[in-house]
Amino acid sequence: MAWSLALLFLFKGMVCLASVAFPISTTEPAGLIAGAGGLAVLGASTVWLLARRIPMLGFELLAACGTLVTSGLVAHASTHGGMMIAAFSYPWIAIYAAHFFPRRVVVAQGMLISVGFGLALLVGGLPHVGIYWAIVTVTIWSICIVLGHLSESLRRQADTDPLTGLLNRNGFLAAAVREHAIAQRSANRLTLAVLDLDGFKQINDLRGHVVGDRVLADLGRRWRERLRTGDILARHGGDEFVLLLPATSPESAAAVLDRLRVDDLPVTWSVGIAEWLGGESLGECIVRADAHLYSVKDALRLRDARQVHV
Repeated sequence: MAWSLALLFLFKGMVCLASVAFPISTTEPAGLIAGAGGLAVLGASTVWLLARRIPMLGFELLAACGTLVTSGLVAHASTHGGMMIAAFSYPWIAIYAAHFFPRRVVVAQGMLISVGFGLALLVGGLPHVGIYWAIVTVTIWSICIVLGHLSESLRRQADTDPLTGLLNRNGFLAAAVREHAIAQRSANRLTLAVLDLDGFKQINDLRGHVVGDRVLADLGRRWRERLRTGDILARHGGDEFVLLLPATSPESAAAVLDRLRVDDLPVTWSVGIAEWLGGESLGECIVRADAHLYSVKDALRLRDARQVHV
């Protein structure tokens, strides 16, 4: 995301500087366009250097700033050069937003471009304002709708397990890192649970993989229905699932996990729980939850062995 935005700003800066070096007409406000070009190059450098420190909201605001600067150029440099800059800049801003941002942000960016460009044309006093505005607006909204829908669909496929409809590893990682950051800012506790199905291999061996897949799909659907809004459930691989419980202590997690019990499916599971601490990676927390899970499974095996012996 940072790499693309830096290239976008650099591209806009080069277009501005090129229009100054090779002006289309003698009425071009070279100083204004050169200043905007320098600002764009500075923005590209800043994004590149501070990429890891910029949150998602920061990228959204930076893209909006690019739109506002372009609209300002159209308003104050209402010449062929200003229109050329807008023709290059607006579509690429829309493409960037549609590719990286959620739909609500894409719509907001499209509205900002449409309104900003329309006001800029009115302030600049260019002839044929309606034609210019209609062409740009249709182009921008075509990009926002078509590419935005495609990008959202691809992101959903990339982050979703096709069998259960739950998040996969990639989707869970992104959601978990976001929740961990929120928990650190709000000083809320964050609990992670690892759920491992007991004896699931026997279901596949005795009843077939089709039945096993149906059990996994039904289990994922039932669990989603029983979880609270904000709880994050994912299939971590095979017959193992992970559950992130925001604003929940390990002691309180038991009540949430009890609601997951499904009596009419031929499967049981064991659970390992760990609190995700500040300064700890997701992998480290999962390792501790796995250790708790193995201790639970060992205790169950020991109990079963004692019952058989008796």
